[in-house]
Amino acid sequence: MRLIPRDDKYFNMLNQLASRVKEGGEVFVQLFQDYPNRSSYADKIKAIEVACDELSARITQKLNTSFITPIDREDIYLLTTELDDVIDMINGLARRMLIYDVTKPRNDAIQIADVLANATVEIERAFTMLEHRENFKEQLQAIGALEKQADQLYSEAVSRLFKEEKDPIEVIKWVSIYESLENSVDRCKDVAEALEAVVVKNK
Repeated sequence: MRLIPRDDKYFNMLNQLASRVKEGGEVFVQLFQDYPNRSSYADKIKAIEVACDELSARITQKLNTSFITPIDREDIYLLTTELDDVIDMINGLARRMLIYDVTKPRNDAIQIADVLANATVEIERAFTMLEHRENFKEQLQAIGALEKQADQLYSEAVSRLFKEEKDPIEVIKWVSIYESLENSVDRCKDVAEALEAVVVKNK
């Protein structure tokens, strides 16, 4: 018995979007790992973000022309916009590292970026299970745990920043970056909560 009616086109496009979001998370971590080449990675993330915008537009266009959808069209639109918000946040973070002229990433930022990337991996896994009656409770719980971890890392990072950094400009830069990192993980949790709500609604 299927959880929801089959429509490969919608589910395939949502899976593609989730996969792109995961790719963006991975490239963002690579930006930190190979920081001297950060501009190149930022450009890759921008290209991913543009591809996600195009895919989101295709989904919206299909919704506007489809008579029947496998789940409520507002639910498909919600999942699409929630996913697109995550890659928008990641792209904004990459651009911020360049705009702020950050010469070296702080270890706390690298740790939160890893958490963010892990959350996007769990998002992709959950979306691959959406079409069928597969239980992705484990993925949703993992995203929730990662969000809590990011909150803790954020608090520790800001505390350490105020204790160790004497340059007020650097403090301003890094508080902004830390907040954006933490908010990006929050967005991943928003995706998970939206996905869970859609599945419960369509049982």
